[in-house]
Amino acid sequence: MKIPAILAVIIALLVSCGENPAELEQWPDGAYLYLASVYPDTSLSWSPGGSVMLFTSYYNASYCIIGYDGITEPIAVAASYDDESSGPNGCWSGEQGLIVYTTFNTDSTSTVRTVPGNLGPMLVVVSNGKNHLHPTWTAGEDSLLLCTYENDYWGLWKTDYHEDSLLTPVEFYTPQFDCLRPSYSPDGQWILFEVSFGSHSDIWLIRPDGSDPRAVIEDSYDNIHPCWGPENNWFAFSSNRSGSYGIWISNLDGSTIVQVTDDPEDDIYPAWNPGAGWFIFSSNRMNGDANYDIFSIEAPAY
Repeated sequence: MKIPAILAVIIALLVSCGENPAELEQWPDGAYLYLASVYPDTSLSWSPGGSVMLFTSYYNASYCIIGYDGITEPIAVAASYDDESSGPNGCWSGEQGLIVYTTFNTDSTSTVRTVPGNLGPMLVVVSNGKNHLHPTWTAGEDSLLLCTYENDYWGLWKTDYHEDSLLTPVEFYTPQFDCLRPSYSPDGQWILFEVSFGSHSDIWLIRPDGSDPRAVIEDSYDNIHPCWGPENNWFAFSSNRSGSYGIWISNLDGSTIVQVTDDPEDDIYPAWNPGAGWFIFSSNRMNGDANYDIFSIEAPAY
């Protein structure tokens, strides 16, 4: 299904997704406009290997998940009349080829669904009357980790994966604050997630067995949207520590934090390409409003 209406302007056509856009206007911090539309394009993620970018944008009377390979037109990977605005996360199984995501229903609950990356049929896998967010595959790709709202907090919940019946998540880790956007490190040794206290957010780590929960980025700034880099000991996140929100990277103990973008407007939702090593991110630097477009930038030295 081609959707030229959703993306009015395709700025960058890549020879391959391993190369950054060339011969385009470069922002002072080194970023290039990668993809633009008349709607906000947010919640970015990569397929395994980094050949396809996933993001959310408005189409078919609601927000849905869009796929873009850098060459052909973007297409709707998951598109319904329900709200898929929470977006992809650590969402694409390399072994099974399935994208997992959340859909908000009209009754204010949400379901967790899967859809094949080759645009096969959608399947509801979690539907239990609760609210869920940010499902992701575990490192072995035989289970799902997701955020579930229970007793006034978003906690981390987990369930084995199978297709023959609805899944029943069980509580994995719920402290007295909200846990959001979990994802597994490439080697499966850590889970990275965002912790929200309402006034600000920090970045935490926890072991896959639930042990050793700890803050790695913990300060007075708002630190959001964590994602893993191609290596196991570095991750990216968005933070307002320089005034506006920008993209930063950190090692696992937080001792080295490196700035990636530097612009007066906001840069959010970083996605570190697992194959080529450069970044995409959402930014309103084009117009300074809520219409976020997608930009690319090379990874800094670290």
